Amino acid sequence: MNERVTSPQKYYAKMPYFSARGVSVGTAFPGGVPPNQPLPAGQRRDVTWDGGRHNLNGFTSGDNIRYRIPEDGVYHVTFNASVWGNTVRAAGENLNAYITAEGSSGQGASGSIAHTTYQHQQANGYTTIRVSVTEYFTKGSSVRAQVYLDSGATGRWGIAANDYDADFNAFMVSPSENGWAQPALKPPSLAGWKDDRVVSVSDMNGSSLDVFGHLENRPRFTARGTSFNVASSQEKVALAWSGMYANDSGFTLRRLADGYADQTAITIPYTGMYLINFFCAVRHGDGTDAASYGFQFKIHGNSGDARIVSQNSTTRLNQDCSIAVDDLAYLAAGETLSVRFYGWGANTRWVNGDGDGRINTLGAVYMGA
Repeated sequence: MNERVTSPQKYYAKMPYFSARGVSVGTAFPGGVPPNQPLPAGQRRDVTWDGGRHNLNGFTSGDNIRYRIPEDGVYHVTFNASVWGNTVRAAGENLNAYITAEGSSGQGASGSIAHTTYQHQQANGYTTIRVSVTEYFTKGSSVRAQVYLDSGATGRWGIAANDYDADFNAFMVSPSENGWAQPALKPPSLAGWKDDRVVSVSDMNGSSLDVFGHLENRPRFTARGTSFNVASSQEKVALAWSGMYANDSGFTLRRLADGYADQTAITIPYTGMYLINFFCAVRHGDGTDAASYGFQFKIHGNSGDARIVSQNSTTRLNQDCSIAVDDLAYLAAGETLSVRFYGWGANTRWVNGDGDGRINTLGAVYMGA
């Protein structure tokens, strides 16, 4: 009974995670340069974390750069870095943040699995970069955080060292020992037991094995690849996704409504809370240098016209700029989720960015009713 009930509950009460806060400080520079990890131009720099300020549960790290995955499963990973620079071009400097996986086997994620790009616009100031992703990793692989600074940047640059300026975190969402493609089990009903009732094998399985089978492979989807071309007179467009992976057939990628492109909405199979993950890049090749854009998440159905909104601005023509979002949202079975792009700026035409690292992604994991 302990093996079936008590031991799994102890495990699910504290699944693997790590939290690294504060980067390792490099050589101090005079002249008002804050403590930081130096960031040379034109290099994709691994972030080195302060080993005295990280918390590990199952994860290990031999170099305070790479954090080793302790077991197969789906993990949510977040990376934040605040970059300081004492010079900046009039049109801004591009800063890129990456989450990179390596050493995976089988179906595990590998390479640049998440990527955002922001534009630093103020000399002697900070720009905070954020990127996050939910992915399937295999035991023994590792994740690391990286930052890239424009090759044309001049002056002194660094990743701020304070623990509230930089952090790198991961936690397991579900173990999923049988791979990314394993079909999910539907949420169990968890019917209560009654006094004087004989507990059958199916009753016991329904309240233990079936429950843990669901928790070990939560329903989820990941949609990747989008393209758009939005004229200034049009302003907005619903994102159409090139394709979608889902481990539950209840998630369907379809047309939002008449007048929309195909594959602009995803149907939700179960009522409850979902961990949503999104990042997408845009660029503008004409119009004003300084222009703003945003992405709006819209829920269509009984929950009302709920929204998650994220906005950013870009100052450089023909340069990618992106947004990363992760959030918890309540969705009802049968509702659809869509994302719209909004672009603002006189005579500005917006197109999708084409950066590396799966830069256009929408995903969600069912967390429970």
